[in-house]
Amino acid sequence: MRAFWLVLVALGLGTKRHWHILFAILAGIVLGLVYPIAHGESPQFIHQFFGIVGEIFIRLITMIVIPLVVSSLIIWVSSLGDSRQLGRMGGKVFTWFLLFMAISSVLGGLLVLMVEPGLRLQTDVRSFAGVTELHLAELQATPPDLKELFFNMIPVNPLEALATGQMVPVIVFTLILGVAIANIGEAGKPMLGFFEALFTATMKMTDWIMVLAVPGVFALAFGTVSRAGPGVFVELSPYVGVMIIGLLFQVVVLFPLFLKLFARIKVMNLYRAISEAIMVAFGTASSSATLPITIACCERRAGISNRIASFVLPTGATINKTGTTMFESVLVIFLAQAYGLPLNGYNIAMILIFAIIASIGTAGVPSGGLITVAIVFSSIGKYDMATFAGGLAMVWSIDRVLDMCRTVVNVISSCTVATLVAASEGELNRDVLDNQDAWAEVV
Repeated sequence: MRAFWLVLVALGLGTKRHWHILFAILAGIVLGLVYPIAHGESPQFIHQFFGIVGEIFIRLITMIVIPLVVSSLIIWVSSLGDSRQLGRMGGKVFTWFLLFMAISSVLGGLLVLMVEPGLRLQTDVRSFAGVTELHLAELQATPPDLKELFFNMIPVNPLEALATGQMVPVIVFTLILGVAIANIGEAGKPMLGFFEALFTATMKMTDWIMVLAVPGVFALAFGTVSRAGPGVFVELSPYVGVMIIGLLFQVVVLFPLFLKLFARIKVMNLYRAISEAIMVAFGTASSSATLPITIACCERRAGISNRIASFVLPTGATINKTGTTMFESVLVIFLAQAYGLPLNGYNIAMILIFAIIASIGTAGVPSGGLITVAIVFSSIGKYDMATFAGGLAMVWSIDRVLDMCRTVVNVISSCTVATLVAASEGELNRDVLDNQDAWAEVV
């Protein structure tokens, strides 16, 4: 083990910070396999210590999400000045968001219907009932009403939404406030100056917090692998395979195709530019927690203007979750197959549509998609969360690893949309994107 650490340190010396983060993730995975939490001789204090380290990192970076989202959106809206520009820009952004989520939902549905991983599941899902009672009580709550879901987007009390971290109502209120500030002229300048200072200070805090990125993602990767263990991956390998193939298709085919056609950029340059955000997304499994790093990467390295990045990326972290959309559609059809429940064409169509709606309502936190999947279950009428309790328990046991993967896709998707919009608006600095020597350090 000592030799492993010496090699890891040697490989990391002289490289950029995103390689340090990658090495930390790999080291966490290896140590998690060496010290699984179920192992009788595994020292419990190791799991407790790294659990604390990972939680501190998550909390610190999540701490700055709300002030960052509020300040960046108000600066963006106020900079437009004209509500018609807001409508035009917003139309582009939400069109791209919905297009990518629709493609993701249909792609996931097609894959799971063709491969039929549920039919090949050997483990009796009902044997996990005890685990369900222990870990999935929240999932068995009554699925939220669709009308209530939309009404909750409009905050009754904006301060309460801020305090509880309800991102969709926060964004709605912030956009309205930004338009108001832009339309009161000189009277709004002091308030705008406050939010500009808040945004600058928050980005500086991001730089400080990211000093802990390496130990933070190491601790999170270790905790994830040590809890799941290797055995459950074998039992659920068909389901895992469908998810990984679908997510890879988006990253390798879907996003590059649209970037090549509509932005005319070298896709690998963009992926390199946002590499720190990708690593942090994988380590934290939270698109919201990754948001400060995503904004910094897009502005400092991808050449995307602050005006575009400060609107598209916070909005995308809340709404645009293509990886989660695919997860919602694949999971429900997979469980129906595993339980032998018939689905007709109408059921499948409803699942694909409601997967988009559910992903929009998903919080940008680890395994948030397992909560909103109740919305998708409600679309097929006679079945509910309790029907699939055993299968959900199995998926829960490995979901953190898959959640890390789909969070990466969510972040790349938002960066892709930001690049597409910036290119269409003439606010993509291609000289910065194509010249790595000019890139500013992010972490």
